[in-house]
Amino acid sequence: MIASYAKRIEALKKGWNVDKLPGVACGRAEVLKLTKEEYQKWADPITRGFEESARFLYNQKIFDADDLAYPIQLVILSTIFTVLGERSRSFQIRSMLERWLWCGMFGEIYTHWYEARAGRDVIEVSEWLAGGSLPLTILQPDFSFDRLISVRKRYGAVYQGLAALLRREGAIDWCTGEEINDVIYFEEQIDSHHIFPVAWYRKKGIDPKKYNCLINRTPLSAKTNKKIGSKAPSVYLEEFKLSGTSVTRLDEILRSQKLRTL
Repeated sequence: MIASYAKRIEALKKGWNVDKLPGVACGRAEVLKLTKEEYQKWADPITRGFEESARFLYNQKIFDADDLAYPIQLVILSTIFTVLGERSRSFQIRSMLERWLWCGMFGEIYTHWYEARAGRDVIEVSEWLAGGSLPLTILQPDFSFDRLISVRKRYGAVYQGLAALLRREGAIDWCTGEEINDVIYFEEQIDSHHIFPVAWYRKKGIDPKKYNCLINRTPLSAKTNKKIGSKAPSVYLEEFKLSGTSVTRLDEILRSQKLRTL
């Protein structure tokens, strides 16, 4: 992708007509066209681009490869960071890339024809970061609240995106009382768990479509999930209080995950 983008920029400098400019792509055909010289030229820069992308994603609380619903976004990011070089070390640039990342994820942009979209994004996002117009990935998404009700698959852009966004916004684990960072994420086995347990819902005879929706899920440690068990929130929250968590602190913890008690 970076090699084809470089060819496009070189053609632009030579004054080529826009309609005849080389495309930017990452399909199998393009990979097979990559020359030894192009590989040698871009191998180290694109490696640094991937490293910078990992750093960027960590800052978004996306710690694991499985947390990124669309791996192609990592490819696009790495290409853009390679293009930007040192210019990427800017709060403004990072903020703009954050907007692109979340729009692409929650807009479920890369579900189909992702290779063509990836090439377009490298061009449009790079131009946008240089002062151009908004890329289509930001203009096109039309996220609806209904997706939080309808999405039930464990892996998917909205499912994984919401879990990461809650961590990014400072989600605190209920049992440990610690904000979920990279260390807590791995050591405490953080995952998206049910707020109202499945067993509790089944006893009530409630439709699985309701209890498996995203509104009933939040990032929690394995320890917290085990402590919740099959109890209703009214029961396990009271147990947290009895174990020493003050009402005020419990309220802070729940609000950190955009929850509140009535």
